[in-house]
Amino acid sequence: MSTASGKAATIGNSRLIEGADGRRYAFADHNCFACGGTNPIGMHLAIELGEGTASTTWVPGANYVGWEEKVHGGLLATLLDEVMAWAPSSFDSWAVTAEISVRYRSPANPGEALTARGWVTERRRRIYQVSGEVRGSDGRLIAEGQGRFLGASPSVKAELKARYGMPADVRAAGARRE
Repeated sequence: MSTASGKAATIGNSRLIEGADGRRYAFADHNCFACGGTNPIGMHLAIELGEGTASTTWVPGANYVGWEEKVHGGLLATLLDEVMAWAPSSFDSWAVTAEISVRYRSPANPGEALTARGWVTERRRRIYQVSGEVRGSDGRLIAEGQGRFLGASPSVKAELKARYGMPADVRAAGARRE
């Protein structure tokens, strides 16, 4: 399992995430390929949330390679997309990707710790402009991206909170008032 820069533990069906800043929150397990803990072939990312930001560290194994024994670009795009989609969470928003562009800058190696982070650059109602980057263990820029993400409607947000065991009147972990 990957972890955010903090620690992760399991409580019931959720992973307890403790961020580097000491903030603690539960991350309900589900079958998402990128961030779900129950997907047997998934990346098992532990997302750390901040104020308009999301980050994670992932160490890809040999099963994630593409051409020339480098980490497959589609998985790097998935890593980038995941942190960018989670970045609006501090606004109590569940966002999905509307569009994303990725620019690859350097290859990544299996077994290398990759750090990804996304941050909200602009917000208009439920539309978020988000930027992101993936860096290698030596700090080199591996990939960077820009995208637009759509926040869930109030009714869909309530359904998602119910699905993941969060009462509808409780704001998402790290959420700030809009």
